[in-house]
Amino acid sequence: MSVLYLIPLWFILALLIPLTWSVNKVYSRSRGKRVVICPDNHRAANIELDARHAVAMHIAGNPGHKIQSCSRWPDRQDCGRECLAQVPR
Repeated sequence: MSVLYLIPLWFILALLIPLTWSVNKVYSRSRGKRVVICPDNHRAANIELDARHAVAMHIAGNPGHKIQSCSRWPDRQDCGRECLAQVPR
């Protein structure tokens, strides 16, 4: 087997390793529950972000978050989600 056959493999690995590291970093930061101050009543609310959506937006080049669940739902399901500004990107 010639070394020339390994060049595409090394090239692919050189691209995939940083991408995988970056995606894992975004996923880890975006998962789990967190406490924010609800802009409607200025009280604490528990939210959970959609980590898969954050990864997809990161790959697309438009980082952003989406709330998967909130302790104030379903009563306030149609809120403006201004609390997302409290979540670091």
